[in-house]
Amino acid sequence: MTRFPNAKFKPAPQLRRVAKYLFELAIVGASYFVLALGASALTSIYSTPIPIWPSAGLALAAVLLRGLRVWPGVFAAAFAAALPSGIADAMSADSILPALSNAAGSTLEAVVGGYLLRLWSQGGRTFNTPAGVAKFALVALGPASMLGALVAAGTSYLAGQAEWENLIPLGTVWWLRDAAGALVLAPAVVLCALGDYRGFDSDKVLSSILGIIAASLVGLVAFSPLFEDSAVRNALAFLVVLPLSWTVLRCGERDTATAVLILACFAVWGALAGGGPFAPASPDDGFLLLVVFLISTSVVSLALSAHVATRGRAEIRLRRHEQILRAMFSQSVMGFAQIDAVGRVTVANNRFCSIAERSAPELLQMHIQDLIDPDDAPGMAEAIRHAFANDKAFARETRYVLPDGSRRWIRNNVSAIADQSAAVPHLMLVAEDVTDRRRADDDLKRAHDKLQQTLEERTERLAHTSELLHSETEQRKRLEAALKHDIAERRKAQEALVESEWRFRTVIQGVTDYAIFMLDRGGYITNWNVGAQRIHQYAAAEIVGQHFSRFYTEEEEQRGEPARALQLAAYEGKCVVEGWRVRRDNSLFWASAVIEAVRDEVGTLAGFVNITRDMTERREAQASLERAQEQLAQSQKMEALGQLTGSIAHDFNNLLMIVSGHAQLLRRRLTEPKHLQAIDAVHSAANRGESLTRQLLAFSRRQPLNPVVTDLKARVEAVYEMLLGSLRGNVELKCDIPDDVWPVEVDIAELELALVNIAVNARDAMPGGGSITLSARNVTLNKGDGVGQLEGDFVALAMTDTGVGIAPDVLPRIFEPFFTTKALGKGTGLGLSQVYGFSHQSGGTVVATSTAGRGTTITIYLPRREAVPVEPIPAPPTQPSESGQGMVLVVEDNAEVAEITASLVEQLGYQTARAENAADALNRLRRGDKIDLVLSDVVMPGAMNGIALAQEIGNHYPRIPVVLTSGYSDVVHTAQARFAILRKPFQLSALEKSIREALERGTAHEDGERVLKFARWRGTAARE
Repeated sequence: MTRFPNAKFKPAPQLRRVAKYLFELAIVGASYFVLALGASALTSIYSTPIPIWPSAGLALAAVLLRGLRVWPGVFAAAFAAALPSGIADAMSADSILPALSNAAGSTLEAVVGGYLLRLWSQGGRTFNTPAGVAKFALVALGPASMLGALVAAGTSYLAGQAEWENLIPLGTVWWLRDAAGALVLAPAVVLCALGDYRGFDSDKVLSSILGIIAASLVGLVAFSPLFEDSAVRNALAFLVVLPLSWTVLRCGERDTATAVLILACFAVWGALAGGGPFAPASPDDGFLLLVVFLISTSVVSLALSAHVATRGRAEIRLRRHEQILRAMFSQSVMGFAQIDAVGRVTVANNRFCSIAERSAPELLQMHIQDLIDPDDAPGMAEAIRHAFANDKAFARETRYVLPDGSRRWIRNNVSAIADQSAAVPHLMLVAEDVTDRRRADDDLKRAHDKLQQTLEERTERLAHTSELLHSETEQRKRLEAALKHDIAERRKAQEALVESEWRFRTVIQGVTDYAIFMLDRGGYITNWNVGAQRIHQYAAAEIVGQHFSRFYTEEEEQRGEPARALQLAAYEGKCVVEGWRVRRDNSLFWASAVIEAVRDEVGTLAGFVNITRDMTERREAQASLERAQEQLAQSQKMEALGQLTGSIAHDFNNLLMIVSGHAQLLRRRLTEPKHLQAIDAVHSAANRGESLTRQLLAFSRRQPLNPVVTDLKARVEAVYEMLLGSLRGNVELKCDIPDDVWPVEVDIAELELALVNIAVNARDAMPGGGSITLSARNVTLNKGDGVGQLEGDFVALAMTDTGVGIAPDVLPRIFEPFFTTKALGKGTGLGLSQVYGFSHQSGGTVVATSTAGRGTTITIYLPRREAVPVEPIPAPPTQPSESGQGMVLVVEDNAEVAEITASLVEQLGYQTARAENAADALNRLRRGDKIDLVLSDVVMPGAMNGIALAQEIGNHYPRIPVVLTSGYSDVVHTAQARFAILRKPFQLSALEKSIREALERGTAHEDGERVLKFARWRGTAARE
């Protein structure tokens, strides 16, 4: 036991079920045993045979109530009752074998009878209908009792207790007494056990008491041996009709079965005592007469009681359905009226009264012809006569005369109502107000006539001038076409309206996604439809009779919302609410509910109709749509800013090329320190402009990248000192990057720049000091996670500070270029823009979360790469520059950029020639000009850009190498896989290296593409 110190042992559910089952067997067995011993005692007391065997009825009732599983209790009790009273006799084989046979026969009788009734006649519910009573009588008289009698007679013969010639009389006696016991006792036991005792009806209780007292008095007077026999007393036996009739008509099946049982007890008592009407000279005749009396009285009384109860239940259902139909009829949006053969209105609903503007009592005193305009009345009367004569429906539009003398157009849809003899006593009229439609048609017709007249008059007045005639004719055609189009559109709209109304009615009739159920006046559910079962998850059997407040949340129920809804519906006629509702599994759903009061014909509240619709999906879809629209607007905004900044950066690079190039030329020519200091300042400003341009290109995702697969932990450790140096002494930098973080493919320089930009912003957000935590985690994203619609494996690189945080209205704009909250001159607003562009260009995204006063977290999501990280290769040592030789063709459309580029090339010792575009450069090559290398811009006017020029030279002049330069171009991104690009503004050392390597490659290779393919220069390496 010490192995499970905290275990709590509870009784197993199987033990409780076994105990309950054994208790049932004990109750059934004890009851059967007592009845069997009592019947055996009566047999030993009286000389005449017992006309009824009550234990057989009890066994059959037990099987009907509890099923076939109670057979062990019946068998054990029957076996015990059949044993002799002495212990020595009971233990002998001569006593045990007959007892076992009798017990088997009694058990088989109950099991067969119960099984057949469960299979054929609904088991214990067989007494609810006359057909079920008949089936019960056939089973009890037939296979059940006959099988038991056959086994008992055979056992007596085999045991030597009966002779062969006495088997048939003996079996007949046992058959009749078992049948009488089953027909008299089993119905009373079953109906009393299955009775509904929940409601207390004083009238029913009083009727039941009177029926039982009457049955007892009649049995005492007519059958008991307490009174002397006489001819008058024998005639009193017919008085049994009185209590039985009373219980059949006023009480029910249970009280009828009880009365039959009471009368049977008195009749058996009198017959055994030798008195009463069933005590003739011959015992056999008295036995047979009494058995027939018991069987016929039980079967007939039960059948009549079931018939009366069935009719009563049918009447209750019909009255309830009538109330529902009346409520639907009175609340219909269409006007309904019933007229007889002379046209008199016999029934009218509320809508018809509102159409005719008359009260219901007033309409019931009128004929339908009295409501119709005299001009329309004859035709309507003729149509009504034709409908009565031929049993055919018709539709007709007529004018109704209102009490104030005005007219209203009504469409009358009339159909015949035939009775059982196929005669037509009434017509059903469905009225629809079409006044607005007719008025619209009349207005349209008048407008058409007026326009037609106007056209004709205008045509006549302008007929004298041929030139104006042509113009007016065209105008008339246009007006006629517009008018016809307007008429056609209106007709289409009208037809669409009619079709829409028809479809709407059809959909409403066939809808299944609404929960519709009825409530009584107290709010208890009385019926349940399929839609309610689907939405609320309750079956009809388990929810009918329960209060509808179980669908409300606990908070609403405590506030009394269910009672308030019923009060509002009862007072105003309808209550419409939306809110959370509870299903059977305690899950919540957003529901739109309508509770409408149902009243009877006199206006008394009969109950309520509840219509509920599950609106959860629509509510969630609306919320998702709003979130998606916000994300789309932000994405479109950032994309537009990216397009703008990319275009600005392209033009700005050309300007920087001019400034930087001239600064480098002047740096070589000037010697005075003051002048050199000024040139260095200009060159430094150009470099800062290049850095700003680079950040703009990064935001617009057009910055050329050199991505490599890298280990984030190693890379962060390598730049830790650089990040720490960008912070103040009162700011602590922590790193939390696990060893198992996934590799990513990024541009290392751009990654380092992004980390520096985030760290600087975090530092500025902590003027009083704080801490910055740089962490990385492996995450798997789905589109539903709300992280930029990303999906797959990513590494979340997050930098968290403890600063002042970002205001909610500022947070959505932090990644916009030039947006900053810092003081003038403290920031460019491009740091986080570079982070935004770098993350998106690397295939991921960036997300910022912040709480005012608690800090900010900026997380970069980078896609996982299934590859081995590449160790960074150190840059090769710079070779000493030598004076160049040869002719370089500079292809540049911008004259100022071309001039400074040529000057820089000449500074390196090369000769230069210029071409404004690709066509000019190709013409020089075709003329045979001596060209050793072509230095071309990528973006140029004309049909051929720099990349196309390089391809053309590679195809036709393979010995001439080509070097491409560009500040930015979309075409460059498409060509990066084939060509390397020298980025503007470039340094003189980078230009010298590019030209030298190109010439060396051109000398080493005789064939193949001559475009320079060298490592992209970035950062300080490009500005040596």
